[in-house]
Amino acid sequence: MPHTESAPDTLRQCDSLITAAAEDLAAGRYRAVLGELLRAGVVESILDPAAGVGNPARECCIALERIARHSVELAEAVQVQALAANTIRRHGSDRLWSALGPGLRTGEILAVNCMSEPNAGSDLSALELTAVRDGDRYRLTGYKNWAAHAAVANELIVYARTSDAGIGGITAFLVPADTPGVRVSAPFEQLRGLAIPVSDIVFDDASVPAERILGRRDRGALVSDILVTQGRLGLAACAIGLGDAAYERALDFAGSTVRFGQVLIEHQSVGFTLADMATGLTAARQLLYHACAGFDRDPLTSTLVCAQAKLFATDTAARITADAVELLGASAYLPGEPVEHSMRQAKLLQTLQGTNRIQRLTIANRLRTDAER
Repeated sequence: MPHTESAPDTLRQCDSLITAAAEDLAAGRYRAVLGELLRAGVVESILDPAAGVGNPARECCIALERIARHSVELAEAVQVQALAANTIRRHGSDRLWSALGPGLRTGEILAVNCMSEPNAGSDLSALELTAVRDGDRYRLTGYKNWAAHAAVANELIVYARTSDAGIGGITAFLVPADTPGVRVSAPFEQLRGLAIPVSDIVFDDASVPAERILGRRDRGALVSDILVTQGRLGLAACAIGLGDAAYERALDFAGSTVRFGQVLIEHQSVGFTLADMATGLTAARQLLYHACAGFDRDPLTSTLVCAQAKLFATDTAARITADAVELLGASAYLPGEPVEHSMRQAKLLQTLQGTNRIQRLTIANRLRTDAER
């Protein structure tokens, strides 16, 4: 049930590229694969406002959904690059974007957001990595973890504490990965099939020019808010693509398998399960597009609906992939069968960019604020 009628022409022309890229990503050609897709323009709508795309967030999510139908790992990799590049475009100086933008758009330069720390995940106010002013530079000292594709990145977007004012004392820096004092660990071993390299990063008195601040000093929370909000849209799109592929696999299996003298789909309970899958996907997609429209109007006022879109889409994907495994039975665990891997990936999507418990907390806090007005 893929939804493609409004997708960019570049996507209609590159399904074979996406399929080949997914295979190459699994083989470890990470930078090359990202470059191929980025040069095909799959996320150009959000990186080039001059292109005149009326709904850039929606067009980007359509691209991510389409990629995720083939490989959610590949879609996540594209999402990581798109988020970092768009953060630099939005908040960096014109000089920075002029120097880095072309490479970020083609994949020659990879960038990554470095936010999480051992004692600070979704709670930005708990960040401990410090940035101390030293003339026209800052010296960064501390530790970041769970940095996706940091091991192959050229630029690191680092959130550091520049004052003791809690969340109001955070500043975002763009740090070259080869800066002396920056050490990126080897990628972690992860569950089978998770192809995105994830690393820890140590900053040991790493010196960064003040001109590489993104946004303003002590206003890094604003940079983070926009990034996280946009990231939730991308994860919702990945979840819909993942769920759609699992639904199609379950539908095909149910329509071609005979049990108790009937095609499986003719059993009412199976038909009802497939109906719920299809309905959930349609609802998730429409909520995502509604959230994208809100983000394109004003990212700062779309926090609620973007959290709702991420929550609903990833929960829907988790339910659909689990139901697909149950419908396929033991055959779901045979080599080459993708649905059990999809079920584990759906659980990961519920965790990224703030777990779904954090999404519910975000939504509940906004509802409480609205009720107090």
